Amino acid sequence: MAQSTIHWVWAIQFGSTLGKITYNYTPTDCFETFPFPTSTANLEEIGDRYYNHRQNIMQTRQEGLTKTYNRFHNPDETAADIQQLRELHIEMDNAVTAAYGWQDLELSHGFHQTKQGLRFTISETARREVLDRLLELNHQRYAEEVAQGLHDKGNKKSKSGGKKKVQAESKNQDNDNGQMSLF
Repeated sequence: MAQSTIHWVWAIQFGSTLGKITYNYTPTDCFETFPFPTSTANLEEIGDRYYNHRQNIMQTRQEGLTKTYNRFHNPDETAADIQQLRELHIEMDNAVTAAYGWQDLELSHGFHQTKQGLRFTISETARREVLDRLLELNHQRYAEEVAQGLHDKGNKKSKSGGKKKVQAESKNQDNDNGQMSLF
């Protein structure tokens, strides 16, 4: 799940940055607020296959994650092992969206221009839709937790350690940097 584009989209939107394009994955902002699908049973198998294939690439080529992903995101890279990693990534993302019940969502994987440059990822339209749906789920689950009395408005931490609500101005509203605002 955490290797999927679905989680990555959330993490780059709500995590902090170090400089212009270096992202800092903070558990309180990226993991604790992420509305995981209710059933993740089918995700373990594809996650394991993806992880094992990536490890095999790194060991065989004696490369680290950065070099491996630089090749992954390079449209001129046509090696069979990288092509298979891309296919596994698509399969994983499709399994994650299915776990949410989002079979109607067209992810349109391919090489797309991003703030980090050209990347093999989902389309901008899909990215925005994924964020909208995840935010809606986050708000819904937070409201359910509040109704159950799991959040104390006087304290920053909830009584149960429940997830905090991530706030956005409104659906598809961007700030000057092209990012949704948290407040």
